[in-house]
Amino acid sequence: MLRDTLSVAWKEIQLIARDRGSLVVLFLLPLLFGVLYGSINRHFAGEGETLSVLVNVDLVNEDTGVFGEQIALALNDIDVLNVETLESAADAEQRVAEGHVSAAIVIPAGLTSDIDAYTPTEIEVIVDPAEPESASIVSGIMNKIIDEATVWGEVQYGIRALLDESGVLADAGAETRRAIQAQNLGVVMTRINEMHHTPLVSVVSQDLEGAVIEGGIELFFALLFPGITVMFVFFGASMSSASLLNERETGALRRLLAAPISRGAVIGGKMLGYMALVCLQVIVLFGVAHSFFGMPLGDSQLALALLTLLLAFVATAMGMLIAALSRSSKQADNVGTVLGFVLGGLGGCIAITPIPLTRTEGFMSVIARLTPHGHAVDAYYSLMAEKASLIDILPQIGFLLAIGALFFLIAIRRFRFTE
Repeated sequence: MLRDTLSVAWKEIQLIARDRGSLVVLFLLPLLFGVLYGSINRHFAGEGETLSVLVNVDLVNEDTGVFGEQIALALNDIDVLNVETLESAADAEQRVAEGHVSAAIVIPAGLTSDIDAYTPTEIEVIVDPAEPESASIVSGIMNKIIDEATVWGEVQYGIRALLDESGVLADAGAETRRAIQAQNLGVVMTRINEMHHTPLVSVVSQDLEGAVIEGGIELFFALLFPGITVMFVFFGASMSSASLLNERETGALRRLLAAPISRGAVIGGKMLGYMALVCLQVIVLFGVAHSFFGMPLGDSQLALALLTLLLAFVATAMGMLIAALSRSSKQADNVGTVLGFVLGGLGGCIAITPIPLTRTEGFMSVIARLTPHGHAVDAYYSLMAEKASLIDILPQIGFLLAIGALFFLIAIRRFRFTE
């Protein structure tokens, strides 16, 4: 039976490797999230020096969208600028010429729509040549703000392009597609705004023995990257469920059962193949986070490996459960995708707090503790950021093991191998 299980698992791995759209969703999309999100956090955390001069600036915002509003708010929050808002670009230019202000910033109409469409656009900065120092300050500040807006535009475009390319939402309705895209874009935008107003500060501490304790941005990465990883790990659930049902619909599952292969070997092989995929996801994403962002990996590699294997089991068991409760492979794919986003959000996979959502107060914390996502993120954070041991995360291990076993038992009981 072991040989049959391994044969089915190898067959499943080969099929996964040929599905480029799924690999985009499981690897490239979380890498895009992680790298851009991590770079933004590092950028804000690295802010140190502040300017003591005060520069008088006029602002004309002709854009009616969100980006014009956000840029205006950012300019008004900068201490070195004394910003006065005008209605007319001509008036602003005249005030610069008369020496009343050092510069005028004109945000053009249609800026938001251009960024949404990933179309090149320009913000005009009119400077007084008699004040080169002030002009340099204003230009530098604007370039920094525009860089942040550009990052947001790239994130927005990247999310839409990758989701479209992967085809994961191909069977979803227009309203569902817009809702899923808006949810992800809204979460990222909220986090960017939060980081702008409350930037992280990197602090280096020592214990009583003089050992350096990692802190600040590195610890936040121990929350950010595991959260993104856990969310996308569960997208594999929709893949595994759709694959199993597709084989039932095409008759491939019936032919497998006609061979001298037990039903347990078929299910076990499929689960083993997708568990291997999950482990590879974790290795790749954590490797990038550790190599490029200095994310700590903690002191217990054994606990990390065990937690990852258990996470893989829960995700694949959930995929089997979705297959058992779905009528078709398309329905399973759609249900798995929606559950991936919803449970990821409820479980705190998108880091909008400095600690795991399960440790905060309020109703959302209670909801997070009811999801496998929340317990997995909490356990990874404990191991990486707090250098916990395997014993320390036994409560999370116990919850994941119980929920995974429950998913598996229900799936085995309910799944019909023939239609």
